[in-house]
Amino acid sequence: MQFSSRTTRLGGGAYYTGQQLLELGADVALVSRLMHDEQGQATLTSLSSAGFDTDYIMMAPGETAPLEIFLEPNGERTIIAPAGRAHPLTAPGKLSSAGVYINAFTLDGHIVDQISAQPLVLSQFPLKPATPRPADYVISSRDDLPDDLAHAWQRAAAIAGPRLKMLVLTDGPRPITLFDGSSALEVEPAERIATANTIGAGDRFAGAFLFALLQGQTPAAAAWDASRITAEWLRRRDD
Repeated sequence: MQFSSRTTRLGGGAYYTGQQLLELGADVALVSRLMHDEQGQATLTSLSSAGFDTDYIMMAPGETAPLEIFLEPNGERTIIAPAGRAHPLTAPGKLSSAGVYINAFTLDGHIVDQISAQPLVLSQFPLKPATPRPADYVISSRDDLPDDLAHAWQRAAAIAGPRLKMLVLTDGPRPITLFDGSSALEVEPAERIATANTIGAGDRFAGAFLFALLQGQTPAAAAWDASRITAEWLRRRDD
């Protein structure tokens, strides 16, 4: 395989979602883990400078191992992640928030109990076996779930439990599907952006969707607004 350029940057679901929430004016605390090496310390400093509350980021001994993402000209992505990074996510101290977005596979019992006490919880749909977590909304790309919405709902409910209100499925420039277990509603995106690089777009959508819900919007209105904000970000980034 050949490549034309290579860059190292901050990324990941927590970062992109949190960055969107910061831009919308929310206070954002990250619950994550960084390595206690030079790169990990530099990352912590960068996150703090960007406006994130980093009090819930745990520093662990070891060496930072970044993800490798191969982005082809047609937009196809290949993600290579180091093995052996399945330590359950935990949080020092007590969480208190208006809303939570979870983008993690394994969670320890302490943080699951704390998440249960939060008033609004969104979770990314895990694509491999993951710790069940209480969630009101589960978000995924339509490409990552079966076409059978009833089956997709069953899988989401197995992760989110009885709190699950809605499954939110994005589909690139195509309509966003909102499914409550019995009926589906399709929301036309506010704008269609042609881009070969969608890295971070789904997480940006999740951040904007969470913010809109916290502002009292209905799920349909929140999905439309999130699509508008995500399209604006993609346009700015590609300019």
